[in-house]
Amino acid sequence: MVLYLQILTVPDKKGKKWQLDEFFESGVKEIDAVMHYIASLGRTIPRKRSLDFGCGVGRLTQALARHFNQACGVDIAPSMLALARKYNRHGNKCTYYLNEAADLTLFADNSFDFIYSNITLQHMEPRYSRKYIKEFLRILTPQGVILFQHPSECTVKAPALQQVKLKLKMTMCKILQTFALNLHHREPVMECYGIKKEELVTFLKMHGATIVDIVPDHNTPGWISFRYCVTKS
Repeated sequence: MVLYLQILTVPDKKGKKWQLDEFFESGVKEIDAVMHYIASLGRTIPRKRSLDFGCGVGRLTQALARHFNQACGVDIAPSMLALARKYNRHGNKCTYYLNEAADLTLFADNSFDFIYSNITLQHMEPRYSRKYIKEFLRILTPQGVILFQHPSECTVKAPALQQVKLKLKMTMCKILQTFALNLHHREPVMECYGIKKEELVTFLKMHGATIVDIVPDHNTPGWISFRYCVTKS
């Protein structure tokens, strides 16, 4: 069986088919590496409940189910969640939630021992990503860990006039996107936003986070990006 997916961007898979097993195995490898990284920092996480923020079809949620008693995935797209449930191989260990709000009030305080988000927050305006990061801290257990990725600065510089034109084009793109998709069958343009590392560190500390580690992340072409490992203060 093959799966047509644009959720995971890998250069040698662009415009091609993912084999279903290969696709989900990539999630296993990613989460195994993440857990090894956290252990290398000397962190021991309770293994009760984890959250995959921006879960898509559950590639990482299912991988988290190998390490936690309960793996929860949350996403804004009903179509992605329908596929996640269809391809779920872990029964009740994986639970998927639709969340269309700008917060995570569907989850109680101190709900998750581990929260993971990769190449998701970068696609929303900073006013929203900041809200979600603040929510991560609220729903994290006192002994838990959050690991998330976020771009800092764009490395592609354009003349001022070109930047103005680009902003105008992006505004028009938002207005016409639905028509473009229907008429020309194009894929939607995924905008990328950054928060400077220094600003994000200040924000995290302001909202009760302890920075465990910050390392460069290379999954966002054209951007300086970082992966943040934090706990509750």
